[in-house]
Formats: sequence, structure tokens, C-alpha cells
Amino acid sequence: MNTFADVLETIDNFPIEEQEELSIILQKRLTEYKREQLIKTVREAQEEYKRGESKPASVDEIMKEILS
Repeated sequence: MNTFADVLETIDNFPIEEQEELSIILQKRLTEYKREQLIKTVREAQEEYKRGESKPASVDEIMKEILS
């Protein structure tokens, strides 16, 4: 199994064009992963609301709860 340091060292040996391409690919994957996580969170919140486990709140109410 490769360690993170091993992977970085391997990448350092890639030509600059491949490093740039890898960077673009990783950024796209991270964006997609974050999008999927956001969708999952929204769906979970919608289900909680349907089950009556949460209620609508104003921004002020939410901030007050966060800061308390």
C-alpha cells in the first residue's frame, strides 16, 4: 500500500502536463464528491422534516442556537 508521501513522490516524477491534468481531475472529483455530500445532507434534512423531527426556523433563530 502506498503512503501519501509515496504518492506525492511519484507525482513529482510526472511531467508537468500530467501533474496539471491530475490536478484538474482531482478538483473535478472533489467537486462531485462535495456535491453528492450536499445532496445527501439535504435529503436527510427533508426526511427529518417529514418525520416531524425538525421545524422551519429563521436565520436569526438558527444563529442564536449556534452561538448559544
